[in-house]
Amino acid sequence: DVSGSAVSYPGRLHFVSPTQINVQVPWELQGMARVNMKVSIGDFSSGIYNLKLNDYSPALFEYNDAGSGRNLAAALDGNFKLISGSAPVARGAVAQLYANALGLVDNQPATGEPSSSERLSPCRVQPTVTIGGQPAQLLFCGLAPGNVGLYQLNVVVPANAPTGVQPVVITSSGVASKSSLLPIN
Repeated sequence: DVSGSAVSYPGRLHFVSPTQINVQVPWELQGMARVNMKVSIGDFSSGIYNLKLNDYSPALFEYNDAGSGRNLAAALDGNFKLISGSAPVARGAVAQLYANALGLVDNQPATGEPSSSERLSPCRVQPTVTIGGQPAQLLFCGLAPGNVGLYQLNVVVPANAPTGVQPVVITSSGVASKSSLLPIN
């Protein structure tokens, strides 16, 4: 429900647990500062919550690396293998990072629908990425093919990046993500 308006757009659920709900904010809300939101299940609805929106709010997805016990950036190497403490990415190699909230894309799918695997949906605003404090070359930023609302950034790990577990930061339209960790060798 758009604040001060009778217009309503459904958010699309992607994951639900007792402590978490993942929902895609509808593309139609781009540019709005605030909206009213409620969660409905069957005939029951939550109270209305006034939600602040930003056009950009980059964040890397993370997973818990069982080997190290650390939360690491969800990333794949050039062979589509998970980058982990026991399988770090090499300097100069390509890493595929997965993020959200990077804004509008070209070839935008309908809200709640997966992006095309045949025609890519690149980001309209190209973010910058740093790894270990060094700028990474961005090869691609856009929706991950076949997924809903998931962004993929293909970057070249800087040749001068420090080795070990290093911070990764995405900045889009002047908004920086929190630092996530990426193992590098």
